[in-house]
Amino acid sequence: MRFALLLLIFAGCASEVAETPPAPPPPTASASEAFATGRALQARGLFARAEQAYLQALDQAHANPQYHYYLGVVLHAQSRFAEAQTHLEAALKLKPDYAGPRIALGKMLFEVRGEADRARQLLGEALELAPDATEARYTLGVIHQREGQLPEARDIFAAIAAADSTHTQARIQLGLVHLQLGDYRQAEDQLRKVARLNPHNPTAFRGLGQALRRAGGTEEGQRMLDRARVLDEQNARLKPHQDAMRQYPDQPQAHSNLAGLYNRFGRLKLAFQHYRQSIRIDSTHGQGYQGLGNMHQGRGDDALAARYYLEALRYDSTLAQSHNNLGSLFHKKAELEMALNQYQQAVQLAPDVGFYYSNLGNAYLEMEQLDQARSAAERALSLDSTLVSARVLLGDIHAHRGEYTRAIVLWESIRSSGAAQDQLRTKIAEAKIAESQHRAVQQP
Repeated sequence: MRFALLLLIFAGCASEVAETPPAPPPPTASASEAFATGRALQARGLFARAEQAYLQALDQAHANPQYHYYLGVVLHAQSRFAEAQTHLEAALKLKPDYAGPRIALGKMLFEVRGEADRARQLLGEALELAPDATEARYTLGVIHQREGQLPEARDIFAAIAAADSTHTQARIQLGLVHLQLGDYRQAEDQLRKVARLNPHNPTAFRGLGQALRRAGGTEEGQRMLDRARVLDEQNARLKPHQDAMRQYPDQPQAHSNLAGLYNRFGRLKLAFQHYRQSIRIDSTHGQGYQGLGNMHQGRGDDALAARYYLEALRYDSTLAQSHNNLGSLFHKKAELEMALNQYQQAVQLAPDVGFYYSNLGNAYLEMEQLDQARSAAERALSLDSTLVSARVLLGDIHAHRGEYTRAIVLWESIRSSGAAQDQLRTKIAEAKIAESQHRAVQQP
């Protein structure tokens, strides 16, 4: 009954519709139907399943060059390079004026076998057939750069960046080529643009740091290099979750796990995308709703956050974090009984999380239940003796009992900064005034 009431209080959270992964084509599917299914599976990163769909299409239309081309692409994505080459070459044999297989084959021959001359030939032919093929032009620039032909690489990357200001990879490579050529100011200009467009790209910050240091900006350059190092560490932690998400794109947990790390690292747009995807895949995935609640609460949208927490608990009542955070939203609105109920459920579900007890203790304190507040504060400190919120709470309890000296001594032992330190100073000043007044009353 209580939970139903909470749902009414925060009504209006619309569940997102689940998105079902494409099913394999039925045995009776036509070649075009099987191919369309393969394209949908490939777009989801399900390369092995896309391969089977393309093979089914080829069984019925073996002379279709497009089917061979897309099969080669998904085989390449699975690192099955010899098989990929066979199908890409088959596509070219069937359709000699086909640019796509030339680009894919050129990239693969250079990246896998280091055949720069053959790759250049294929990419040049692709550009004659499709002059606007940016991927072919970019890959040609990379080959020039790696083969030491820096002016040629610079001109290619500059042309791509001029035509498309959002092509960050071309701009990164342009900055790195300027760095290699010793044009440090030009390198700095290009790489700063990338850093503004994509503040989570370690290559851009690393190149920018090197350009600044070589141009004499040692201090700022070191900051950029430090930022690149942090981003590298973050990317290393993200990679297993990114791989899991690619391997299991239809598993909601893979998306919500990845979203949690993106949120922790401040990559909020990506975090939102993957939390939302988790509940598109499974509209009952409680952790996806909880993650969205956390993000909206962090942005100060308490009403929407509460709705997501309630939706999370509707599908998974064991989510201690949702109980705690919902409690804090009720607490903020001075709805203490409802806050207390949520905090109590949080500590029951996660009895080893200290700050949940601290939150519970603060609710008891505001309800003038000082013994329960102290018990909660002491439990929090037994779990984490450095927990500032619990130490502040214990001081508040002393002050409420008129034990001002004990409160002052405790608060003065806490090390904090910013707004928290200002609040402590205010508490200490008020406690000293109250202690002085108390002594004055006690004097004959």
